[in-house]
Amino acid sequence: MKLRFFVLIAFFVLLNSCEKKVTLHPENSEQKLSVEAIFSDFPLVSYVRVTKSKDIYQSIINHEQITDADVKIIDLTAHDTIQFAYNNGTENYKAAMAGIEGHQYRLDIMAQGHHLTSTKTMMPKVNLDRVISVPTAEDPDVYYLKMQFDDPPGQQDYYLIIIQPQDPNSGLESRFSVMSDMTYNHEDKTISITDEFFNKDEDWVVLFFHIDRENFNYFKVIHRAMKSLVNGAHPFYGLSLGNPQSTIDGDQTLGYFIASPVTASPIRIGN
Repeated sequence: MKLRFFVLIAFFVLLNSCEKKVTLHPENSEQKLSVEAIFSDFPLVSYVRVTKSKDIYQSIINHEQITDADVKIIDLTAHDTIQFAYNNGTENYKAAMAGIEGHQYRLDIMAQGHHLTSTKTMMPKVNLDRVISVPTAEDPDVYYLKMQFDDPPGQQDYYLIIIQPQDPNSGLESRFSVMSDMTYNHEDKTISITDEFFNKDEDWVVLFFHIDRENFNYFKVIHRAMKSLVNGAHPFYGLSLGNPQSTIDGDQTLGYFIASPVTASPIRIGN
């Protein structure tokens, strides 16, 4: 399944040993309001999408979109309100404002009589210096990726990596991974993504987000479900699983709110 390609260039989620075993409960997968929200320092990346989720046995595409919600983000640090408007072209809510590191933001949504909120402090920026493609031992024309960056010392950090085709008509499917710095290699300053593979000469854009622990937990559960379910699934379409711990507050609500700067890096596989 393809993740919607919002922007062509420069835009835009390893378990800790204490993480609990995930058990999916289809009986808890009744319809919910699904929120997908990223607020970043690059306005083209920032968006809010509100849909109705589906039963776990239904198709996970073509969710009913809510286009008349009141969507805003309140800067609790600067006491400003950023109003989001629905954009038919991107099929989500957009605003032309950049987030600021260290500011606290509250996502505030009124949709079909439901009040949905989430409060996050925008994470410090971690710059992605380079993306390296490495051939696998099994096939020299198949590659995995390494993210090269300076991981902040003295703390545990979490990263969301979204990998999108540079050409939305290429037929390539977008992927994502979510990782902690438990596997960070201090010698070459890299984290390896070993569960996604790419073919030589493909062109991709990598979007790198420094995220908080709650969103890491949410996306890790979804990522594991995506890898295990028949035909896969994708969290950016509001997959209705019963037990991921949503980072959105509200009755019968599923979804996430990420406040994070972003770094984007294009890569041609094999170069």
